[in-house]
Amino acid sequence: MRNLIKSGLRRLSTLSAPAKPRGQRNATVIAVATQKGGVGKTTTAVNLAAALARFQDKRVLLLDLDPQGHVATSLKSMIRVGGGSLSTVLTDERSGLEVMDITTQTSIPNLHITPIDPGLSQAEDIMGTRIGKEFILRDALAITRTHYDVIVIDCPPNLGNLSVNGLVAADQVLIPCDPSPLALSGVNALVGTISQIAGRLNPEIDVLGILMTRVDGRNTTLNQAIVDEIKQTYGDAVLPVQIGINSALGKAQAAGRDVFEFDPFSRGARQYGELAETLVTDGL
Repeated sequence: MRNLIKSGLRRLSTLSAPAKPRGQRNATVIAVATQKGGVGKTTTAVNLAAALARFQDKRVLLLDLDPQGHVATSLKSMIRVGGGSLSTVLTDERSGLEVMDITTQTSIPNLHITPIDPGLSQAEDIMGTRIGKEFILRDALAITRTHYDVIVIDCPPNLGNLSVNGLVAADQVLIPCDPSPLALSGVNALVGTISQIAGRLNPEIDVLGILMTRVDGRNTTLNQAIVDEIKQTYGDAVLPVQIGINSALGKAQAAGRDVFEFDPFSRGARQYGELAETLVTDGL
């Protein structure tokens, strides 16, 4: 029986896809995640990735794990034709595909994305049937990450197989958080999840920072009270840059462009540019 198993494994190894060439880079993988909707998660993933590619000379992959496909929608006017299905990479073990095989270029130099993929909804269920289901994305990025400086993952706003895969594949987690009464409980829930991931699946994961988003300059007293409450719990993990409510961000998203192309002089463009610079200065 043992010899039969060995010969079967040898036969399978000859049928596997040829090894892909490794690059000369070693990407930092950032998961942008939240367990509370409406806090600008995708807006942050898109414009942070764009800022890193545009202004920080980083080769960036923006990976959309959310079946709603808001990343591709947010950049629809800037995406080149091409790419493939991320769901195939995550569910078809025989394909031998890496994430880099299905990406497509954008009109922003050095920024690639994964195309919109409605099949991710079904992929979530299929992944649940596979052995080692939490490590599927991490393994599919093994070669891909050697071709990029930064990989930004836009995670779904729930704790399913896709989100867990994003966190297991990540080196760091960026947590967008709006100054609402439920903000702290949402951050606490996600940090608890990250702690469990660190203890069981990915001991290298860390929190990159908590980013205050949708900050309304007209409600400074309420905003500051909530920020102070979060800082009391998480201290320096709260990033010094805040993203204010800015109409240019929503209009850019509707136009399918990043905020830097849509309105480079807007407050939103300035703040996301500062965020990218801050993270790079801190060692990203």
